[in-house]
Amino acid sequence: MKIKPIVVSMGEPSGISSEIILKSWKYRNKYKLHPFFIVDNNQKINNIINHLNLNIETKIIKDPNETIEYFQNKLPIFNIGEKIEFELGKPNKNNSKIILQSIKKSFDFVSSKKAKGLLTLPVCKKTLRSSGFKFNGQTEFIGDLSKKKFGNGNQEIMILSTTKPVDNGKNLIIGLVTTHIPLKEVFKYLTKKKIEDKLSIFNNSLKKVWKIKKPRIGITGLNPHSGEDGLIGIEEKKIIEPIIKKFKNKGVHIYGPLSTDSCFFKSIREKYDGILCLYHDQGLSPVKTLDFFNSINVTAGLPILRVSPDHGPAFDIAKKNSAKINSVISSIRFLEKHC
Repeated sequence: MKIKPIVVSMGEPSGISSEIILKSWKYRNKYKLHPFFIVDNNQKINNIINHLNLNIETKIIKDPNETIEYFQNKLPIFNIGEKIEFELGKPNKNNSKIILQSIKKSFDFVSSKKAKGLLTLPVCKKTLRSSGFKFNGQTEFIGDLSKKKFGNGNQEIMILSTTKPVDNGKNLIIGLVTTHIPLKEVFKYLTKKKIEDKLSIFNNSLKKVWKIKKPRIGITGLNPHSGEDGLIGIEEKKIIEPIIKKFKNKGVHIYGPLSTDSCFFKSIREKYDGILCLYHDQGLSPVKTLDFFNSINVTAGLPILRVSPDHGPAFDIAKKNSAKINSVISSIRFLEKHC
């Protein structure tokens, strides 16, 4: 069977995005990485190569198929856009257009089956928003691209996963009901329909992506100690418990509401294949505590699979040549295994 490459979008030029993908290619043999190419500006990449004193040659390709031919000796680049003006550590909103162009082109390569999966490098949400970007992150943007390409029946879910948890326990796989919205707005978003939709997508994703035939899913409560039987909030009784009953009647193996002060512990999370959390930090905090350097961000529920390192552009270390590549390596390996 013909090998398809992984496509990588450029990310924020002023952060560590170029550094981590360049170093990943540099250690491609050590980590036995699947071939990938980047949708980026060749001159910008070579400027970063010179800045980091890396002995890397690039090769401009016209078609993703060329990746397999050149990957072992040169970093394949699908050259995009005009010259990019950037300074490491200082984001420039004028680059937002080319960043989004790279994501769109990368998405097109996967959706047209010229690449097997999409790896997006970190961007700066604030900079993108200041230039008119209407989404709160790449997850939502890629979900919108998918709806336009494949129809409104597709809905994305953000899933975070550890790959090397420090307690040596089972990998923690977290689905999120809400993502990049202010905490004070979470409560109005947590309708029964919203939770049911995300639970269905999460269940299907565990089956389709992780190949778990009958996923055991835990769902968290919203309030401290899951509401203490109504003493500290009624959302668990009013919303979560009826959903659990409904899905159990459908044959879904769903348990909860789980108290988030204990459900992520090693011996407790072993009971579940995945845990659905209700808002962003409820899920990301335990993932990053357990596996800060190796965790990954997966966008599932769509006809294409997108993965991203579970960290930002890290402007504070962009000039230091010190960025770790663990999460990128984990992302590439995940795409190779699950696409």
